[in-house]
Amino acid sequence: MQKLILFLLLPLLFSCSDGSLSPVPDNVIACIDNQDVLREEFVLYLQANYADILEKKDEEILNRLFDGYLEQRVLLNYLQNQHRLPGEKEIAEYLQLTGKTRLLNTYDLHEKRILALNTSLILAEEKFKNMVAKGMPLITTDETENYYEQNINEFLKGESYCFIRFSSSYEDLLKDARYWLVRKKKGLDFFRKRYKDIQIEENCFQTSEIPEPFLKTLEKLKPGRVSRIVQTRLGASVSYNLLKIKEKLAPRKLPFEEVEDTIREKLSRQHLNKRIAEKKQEMLQQSRIVVYPDRILVFNYSGKFPVSHGEEE
Repeated sequence: MQKLILFLLLPLLFSCSDGSLSPVPDNVIACIDNQDVLREEFVLYLQANYADILEKKDEEILNRLFDGYLEQRVLLNYLQNQHRLPGEKEIAEYLQLTGKTRLLNTYDLHEKRILALNTSLILAEEKFKNMVAKGMPLITTDETENYYEQNINEFLKGESYCFIRFSSSYEDLLKDARYWLVRKKKGLDFFRKRYKDIQIEENCFQTSEIPEPFLKTLEKLKPGRVSRIVQTRLGASVSYNLLKIKEKLAPRKLPFEEVEDTIREKLSRQHLNKRIAEKKQEMLQQSRIVVYPDRILVFNYSGKFPVSHGEEE
């Protein structure tokens, strides 16, 4: 496995002609900074990740997939230059996690190389994201306060109920559970251990977000009380539910201290996504990408990248 991955991390099989008179091989469908993109690499990528689209031959979607594939290859080249390519252990763990390790026993050496390459493309996205994230400045308190003041409607909450929901497809099971809940005053740990077929959810929802059968039940309950069994139906599926109300909350404005961490996380994601998009655009602008559309064969390419004009001659 390690030898396979080391083989992957070597320069790609062929180099583009780079202005020399030697022709570009027929199986090269694109060149990125003088590195070849091979037809069989892309086809296996489609088979592994988008088999249904490949079968339907939807050219519009396939064009977008090919554009995205070239962008991923640019990203991989960038990581290679930064000496940050996905390591052997990361690739091996991902193949095992996704159940693809067995393919190493059935693929020939060339297919194994392509499998490892495709795995590296997937891991490169996460690796690149982590690299960019390390260089991002922290969100300041002033930024979070400004967001809070300018988006106050996000933090206005209507009348809400906080409750526990016990649900199961077995009515008798809930009847038994209700006995232990009401008469014996058992806690949630008891139910989690005793009843594997009962799901337990704790949530606070505004009244506008609560299904009508549950809302009608909650309106009649006092804090700490447990409802009778409420039956709900979704298509042919029937569910039985118990509701235990914890508290009823009046309409309110959430205080800044309560939502500061949520705002900080949201702003961090927004800034990170923006920086990732900018960084990718910079890499694309600095890369020389040439596509040979007549060689792709899988579909007729009409994507966004420059195509060759006799450069292969």
